[in-house]
Amino acid sequence: MLTVYITTPGAKIFKEGDVLKIKKDGATYHTIFPFRTEQVVAFGGVEMTYRAMNVLLRNGINTVFLNKNGHYNGKLVCPYDHNVLLRHMQYKMLDDEDKCLNFCRAIAYGKIRNQFIMLQRISRFHKKNLKRAQNEIKQILSRVNEAGNIKSLRGYEGSAARVYFGVFDEGFINSQGFTKRVRRPPTDPVNAVLSLLYTVLSSRVDGTVEKEGLDPYVGIFHAIGYGRRSLSLDLMEEFRTIIVDTLVFSLFNMNIISPDDFRKVCPEDNDYIESAPPQQSDTPDILRDRMGGFGENRGDIFNDDEPPQGPKTSLEDDGHAGAKMKLPVLLTPVALRKVIAQFERKLETEFTNPIDNKKITYREAITNQVKLYIAFLRGEREDYFSLVMK
Repeated sequence: MLTVYITTPGAKIFKEGDVLKIKKDGATYHTIFPFRTEQVVAFGGVEMTYRAMNVLLRNGINTVFLNKNGHYNGKLVCPYDHNVLLRHMQYKMLDDEDKCLNFCRAIAYGKIRNQFIMLQRISRFHKKNLKRAQNEIKQILSRVNEAGNIKSLRGYEGSAARVYFGVFDEGFINSQGFTKRVRRPPTDPVNAVLSLLYTVLSSRVDGTVEKEGLDPYVGIFHAIGYGRRSLSLDLMEEFRTIIVDTLVFSLFNMNIISPDDFRKVCPEDNDYIESAPPQQSDTPDILRDRMGGFGENRGDIFNDDEPPQGPKTSLEDDGHAGAKMKLPVLLTPVALRKVIAQFERKLETEFTNPIDNKKITYREAITNQVKLYIAFLRGEREDYFSLVMK
């Protein structure tokens, strides 16, 4: 099943026969076949007809709307099989403190453990001394299983994130000037890509949660709040490092994106100053980046003494470093399409699932983890296990 991303402003979706056509200025540039489409992600400026919307709804195609900056606007609510009994179990579980704590421990442990392993990879592949950060995260990780309440677990997760992102820049062959996580708006290129990909990942997890009949608003680790899809955020945590962070390192280290792929907001007219990225005839293969491999021995791809070559020009060279840029930074339209294409390629990558030792894709892993949560919710499993990279 495919995910279709529509990034061209002014594009319009029409129904023609049994398919959907994406057109602009009278020209058709893409056809959506409903029977093999799982998700449609439309960025700002995309329109659709009433008949096209009906096709998406009838076929249960998860349709997400993002604004031109990649921020979530909303989605079409398809007539999924909303399992009332399953949702009742979700609400009932909120009163089971032990079960909630059990689940939150697994979420916190999985996320922090993946961050710890990522730092180990950076140390090994880039010959960086991150012992202090690794020891700090290791100490935080040791407290997770002893935490007596969810509030403490949230605190540990936040502390680990600060340590992790404090040395995140060490994962790049050439420094990108990244100093800390800045969400809205992102003020440097690395944060711009992280924010976009976390949003796209969130929409993927959210669609799976709804498709399996769960209420996405009833989470535990993320406190329930008005309009917050807390369960989707809970189940997304373990995939942040595995899918997004590894991909971000690959994109920059393999020179798939460069400083010219970013735009900044002009304060005078609140519009974008854009520059076209250079043409890349031979785009590197992100799957050859040994830091991005999960659960596999990638040591045969590169010699440890000869790391892959990164971009010749770092972001610091032209003043695009996060610490030097005060204005919001976003991807250009062409770069956006490049990043999205690599994200979809990442989702189709196979790895050995450590939970059952079977080969699956990252896309399948998301569905597996949602189903694992359902089994835990129903009492078919005593514990929930987060996906942890090796």
